[in-house]
Parts: sequence; C-alpha cells; structure tokens
Amino acid sequence: MKKTYEEVADYLKNQILTGVYKPGDRLPSIRELGETLGVGQSTVREAISALKTLGLVTMRQGEGTFVTRLEPEEVWASFEPIRPMSTEDVISLLEVRKIIEAGIVRLAAERRSDEDLRLIERSLDDMAAAIKTKSLGEKADWAFHYALAVASHNPILTSIMQSLAETISKSLAAARVKMYQEKKSAERLLAEHRAIYTAVAEKDPGKAEEAMLAHLRGVEQAMLA
Repeated sequence: MKKTYEEVADYLKNQILTGVYKPGDRLPSIRELGETLGVGQSTVREAISALKTLGLVTMRQGEGTFVTRLEPEEVWASFEPIRPMSTEDVISLLEVRKIIEAGIVRLAAERRSDEDLRLIERSLDDMAAAIKTKSLGEKADWAFHYALAVASHNPILTSIMQSLAETISKSLAAARVKMYQEKKSAERLLAEHRAIYTAVAEKDPGKAEEAMLAHLRGVEQAMLA
C-alpha cells in the first residue's frame, strides 16, 4: 500500500503530465496544496521532495516550487514500467470506464471552460502527431480522458480518474497494440476522440455521452475480435 505522500506525489506528477501545471509554472504553496488535498503540510513537503528527486520540480528560495522544463516523454519515463495487461482485464476496465466516463463527459459538456477546451484540444494535436510518427499515442489518449475529468469540475471524479491512472495507461497501451494490427485504426480512434471533443465544445451533454460510449464500445469490440 502506498504511503500518503506517495499518493500526493503521484497526483502532482499526473497534473504535470496532463498539462494542468505546465513547464515553468509555479505550484501552489505547500499550505494551499495541503488544504486542497486534505493532507498535512509535512506530507506535501515529502511529496514535493520526491518530485524534486525525480527532476520534475525545482525549488527556488523565497519564490516557491516550479515545474521543471521537461519534455512530456521525460515525465512519462518517471513512472514505473508498465507491464502488459490481459484482454480480460482491459474488457473489465472498459466496463468501469463506460460507467464513469459517460457521467464525466456529460458534466464536461455542461461545465467546460475555454481553458479546458484548450487542454483537450492539445491532447488531440498530440494524438495526430503520434500518427505521423507511427507511435501508439497512448500518452495523448490518457491526457485526453483525464482533461475531460478536469473539465467536469468535479474533484471526486477527477480523483477517481487519478486513482485509475496507471491501470488505464496499461489498458490504453494494450488496446492500441491490438487495434493497430488493423489499418486505419489510428485515424478512426482520432476521429472518435474528435467527435467527443466537438460535442463538449458545443455543450451538448447527450451527444457527448453518445460519442464517448460509441468510442469505448468500439474499443471493446476490437479487443474481443
């Protein structure tokens, strides 16, 4: 079982990964983070120290803690190695995701801000770039779904997605490895994500939920094929 400071460190690490805190940004103060996350300041200090050891943040005397200017790939490299995930596990997770993310995307469509849209759109750009380089693009895929959770402006849902981060990351890699055996899968997946984005941008909860479920069901069918 992870210690509390490790959970806080993982949370902040993922915030950096998904662009909530960008390279060069100053993190909230230790007091503010403690109040937001409901933990003691000593726990936050330990978490910040762990991130500093990984090279993800730098501390400037009298100024605060800042996100190190690293490339996204370097941030992802700081995560523990991802072990392969079985098809059965991916299907089980997809069942959970259909329940959770249908609600997330409805709220995102109702509550999203212009800044939320920019983060979601940036992950789409990263997916398109991954297609050009013939890489899996699972990092951009995770960033997209997590950005939707942030756009829901519901801290509990965001926390749930955070707690599932490693498991979802494994499933995304496993699903894309299998799906990419078929030509045009990458373009189809990108189109499905763009349909979700469009519905959220248009503030259409019903259309957003329909697009999300169509996407997840499509992945499920591909995994069972």
